[in-house]
Amino acid sequence: MWNDEQLSTYERQGFLIQRGLLSPAQVDELRAGAVDLMTGDSNPPEVEVVREKSGPVRSVFCMHRNIEPWRGLCRSEAIGAPIKQIMGTDAYIFHSKLNTKEPFEGTVWLWHQDYGYWQYDGVDDRLVSALVMLDANTIHNGCVMLVSGSHKWGILDHYDDVETTSYKQWCIRPESLRAHLTDENAIIPIVGEPGDVCFFDCKIIHGSNHNFSPLPRRSLIYAYSAIDNLPTGVDDPRPDWVVSRQPEAVTAELTV
Repeated sequence: MWNDEQLSTYERQGFLIQRGLLSPAQVDELRAGAVDLMTGDSNPPEVEVVREKSGPVRSVFCMHRNIEPWRGLCRSEAIGAPIKQIMGTDAYIFHSKLNTKEPFEGTVWLWHQDYGYWQYDGVDDRLVSALVMLDANTIHNGCVMLVSGSHKWGILDHYDDVETTSYKQWCIRPESLRAHLTDENAIIPIVGEPGDVCFFDCKIIHGSNHNFSPLPRRSLIYAYSAIDNLPTGVDDPRPDWVVSRQPEAVTAELTV
């Protein structure tokens, strides 16, 4: 359970980091599971592996339904309870992914708001993500950078980029960035150690750089949506592995 100060910080900044939320044993289990996911040899059919243009794995989507320890972790009190507390209601997993950046090959996620993508999936903005660090996240290996307070700026103008990386990205236009992001001090690098978890609002501006280091950077992201916030009314909907249409209340057994 978060206290009033933590909730107030989350509301003001649009994010909150909890250090050491997962134990070393939990992190070891997740790392071993990440190796299995990235090879793809025994993944169930709903799991999707996306690779960089140069070949290494970039992301693995939709592991939360049927594979442990990913299934259990998103239902855990450590992560699920703060989500339920923030939302004031039960939540389901809108999507899950393991983002990886291999040494010297992992590439960028351009500046965006997650809701810049998700507004086109037929949901409202009642979504919160939890980023779990499986490796040390550093400036040099491409940690996520968040723009503090930017969740209060509304939804900025996005465009689709299909050239920069192997994965189609919805990115904020440079003119919008120049108009809104005028103080570099608002950019917060989310550095940390394995087991740290960052909770963040779906409207906060964020991105990450290339991995310029010899260290890998693997991070797990669960995107939670309010239980009644379901994708509807969209022409040519995105596939189920990136926009879940199985709204199981993963926080139902948690008391807050």
